Amino acid sequence: MNVDKGGFSQTLYNIFSFVKPENFLFITSEQARKIAPTSWPFASRTLTYNVEIIPVQKNRMGKYVNKFISWFNYSFSEIFSRFTKIRLAIKNFNPEVVIAAPSGAEGVFAYHKLKAAFHDSKIVPYFMDDWLHQSHLQWLGGNIQCLTKQMLNENDAWMMISESLAAIFSERYLVKPERILEIHNPVDLNGVVLSLPVQNKEEFVITYAGALWSMHFDAFLVMAKAIKLLQKKRKIKLVLYTAEGNWEWRKDEFKDLNVIYGGFIAYKDINKKLAEADCLLVASSFTGEWQTHTRGSVQTKITDYMKAARLIIGCGPAYAANHRFLKKYNCGICIETNEVREAAKQLDNILDNIKRTNQYVLNGFEALRNNFSFEKVHRRLHDFLDV
Repeated sequence: MNVDKGGFSQTLYNIFSFVKPENFLFITSEQARKIAPTSWPFASRTLTYNVEIIPVQKNRMGKYVNKFISWFNYSFSEIFSRFTKIRLAIKNFNPEVVIAAPSGAEGVFAYHKLKAAFHDSKIVPYFMDDWLHQSHLQWLGGNIQCLTKQMLNENDAWMMISESLAAIFSERYLVKPERILEIHNPVDLNGVVLSLPVQNKEEFVITYAGALWSMHFDAFLVMAKAIKLLQKKRKIKLVLYTAEGNWEWRKDEFKDLNVIYGGFIAYKDINKKLAEADCLLVASSFTGEWQTHTRGSVQTKITDYMKAARLIIGCGPAYAANHRFLKKYNCGICIETNEVREAAKQLDNILDNIKRTNQYVLNGFEALRNNFSFEKVHRRLHDFLDV
């Protein structure tokens, strides 16, 4: 639960920010907490567990040994780990509601180990993407797919980033919930004033904010190459705001693409930076490898983009959940080709008619106010959990 880490971490923080710290207990892995330390005021309400008896290798040897390391770690934890201190803390806290929100295999496994401590609680699984599609983790006495099916089957109310993701899980695991709450990253609209960029310009700035994981990167490259192509005929910049580690990881692939690195921006300052752009880019992978992720996951950044009141441009396949969201609320334009010249042609046409796109911005801000403000999302979540 870290408001500056984007994605799942940011969304978890924002949707539960209305809960008083004394009424909240957050359980995560030691490794996850090191990567994304829990933000105030929940840091003191955080407990950690450790499934990594032997650390997974993050070097070249990893591809040869990590499968065995994971098998050993989970087998050892299945047989010997009791999570005694955490179970006692849960018993003393006596929760009414448990949100089981795994962003990886260790979260599902921890739920499995702690489940007996939740016997008097209402349990709600919460997934933001389909990382399970590519997970084949097994250990002595179990595997990740069976535990996930068990979690979903035993609990009839789910929280999901989209109904599409719920449908993917229902079909794969042959389970169906009685109730689904589709929930997105909420935004704080206090003091926000809508300011539309109505004028044509000599130079346009297109901004992308966030990490460039594999489930986004190929579509981002399409747009980077399309923008490089357009730079031969018009003034246009592509600015990337991301963590320094993410930039170092990807920068060699941008060497000839004129991508401008804008640095890392803290979440409290991101709206101001996004509003400096003319268009905001969201990318969804075209590859078959990431198809279920593209179909099921709506990215956290979209509601932040809507708050910035700038034109959202989505690049990805027609089946992308991001694009369904933009079309549902008529709040952005979708480029649904990974052919660079065609993408450049469509982008050029968008910029030639930039004044006409203001209605998308207005629609997005209205949808934000009606559906995705802190007040609206917190109320829907409270009502859903109260049933």
